Amino acid sequence: MTDSQAPARSPAFEFDYIADPGVLADWHARYWELKEQAPPVFWTGAHGGHWVCNTGSSVQHVLRHPEIFSSRYLSIPPNPNQPKMIPEMLDPPEHRPYRQMLRPFFESKAIAPLEERIIEWTDQLLSEVADAGECEFVSTLASRLPVAVFMELFGFPMEKFDEFRHLVVSFFNARATPEERNALAQQIIGHLAQLIQARMAEPRDDMISKIIASDVDGRRMSFEELMSIGFLMFLAGLDTVTNAMSFGMRHLAHDPALRQRAIDDPDTIPHLVEELLRRYAFVATPRYVVEDVELEGARLRAGDSILAPLPLVGWDEALNPDPETVSIERQFYRHAAFGSGIHTCLGLHLARMELIIFYRAWFRRIGHFRQVDKGDESCRGGSVMALENLHLAWDA
Repeated sequence: MTDSQAPARSPAFEFDYIADPGVLADWHARYWELKEQAPPVFWTGAHGGHWVCNTGSSVQHVLRHPEIFSSRYLSIPPNPNQPKMIPEMLDPPEHRPYRQMLRPFFESKAIAPLEERIIEWTDQLLSEVADAGECEFVSTLASRLPVAVFMELFGFPMEKFDEFRHLVVSFFNARATPEERNALAQQIIGHLAQLIQARMAEPRDDMISKIIASDVDGRRMSFEELMSIGFLMFLAGLDTVTNAMSFGMRHLAHDPALRQRAIDDPDTIPHLVEELLRRYAFVATPRYVVEDVELEGARLRAGDSILAPLPLVGWDEALNPDPETVSIERQFYRHAAFGSGIHTCLGLHLARMELIIFYRAWFRRIGHFRQVDKGDESCRGGSVMALENLHLAWDA
């Protein structure tokens, strides 16, 4: 019997991060229940057995100690055949040169030229739904804007938008079978390969051309390395903003006072974005334990896996008083929605820009709105949570 199949360890609390009924009904509500009911770090027998962080301090400790909690496997149970995504699945010191190479492309000054185009895309997408007085928000807006931004930034031809969006929505569909998702991944990889090969032959003024021309440890990257980086950017860049936007809008649909603040004073919208990210972070990142260690009273063994739910940092009372309440009156917004430590999301400035632009345009154009209960507003479980549907209506 291997360690990962060992009998339940102590302290134990049964929880399935993928299929728990509470997670599928309302991911944040279920994790809040765990926060109040389960031990600070606990063992669950689900998926071969693994640990779960259940405090903000344990999450931060795991994320800030990659020498103990490795990123080599980003799944529970560990999948040795999972395609490597650079630099997310690399540990120090291998991780650093790739991140150093990528960082300049995502700094505020580097993405600033995109602002005008994001405003244009946002206005165009809102124009398509405004007069209807209702929409299924995830499919018509939240999943479309990040696709357009990613395609423009990375260098994909915009005439492929509809095809690419279909691939994205289908790939992240929680009901897709492993075989269907693998087939979609192969199509996405095909698009990436075609683009990278074209830019290697004829560079242009886009991000992928600049990455191709960049050095890592004094050498140019291989085609396989470029594909690995491209696939990670696809996954992170598209799903992250979609989920942040969807969970944020679900809250706002039930918070008329906060909606009114955003309508009356658009300058508060950056604060609104930050507070919604704090309250509704949506990633639970897996890590692989490489040496025996004690964490908040639990004894972890080398070879174990541990899940670190990022919302718990923003829900820590020591960091944010009254963390359950959404308030833009906080002096600081302390959270880990974009991660923490060496793997903090490179695209955080771009994600914030997209969210701020979207909310400003929405409240200027549409104003107040409400959630329409269609009975299918369930969540997608796993390491990156999402709302599958969100039906909204407003007075057109």
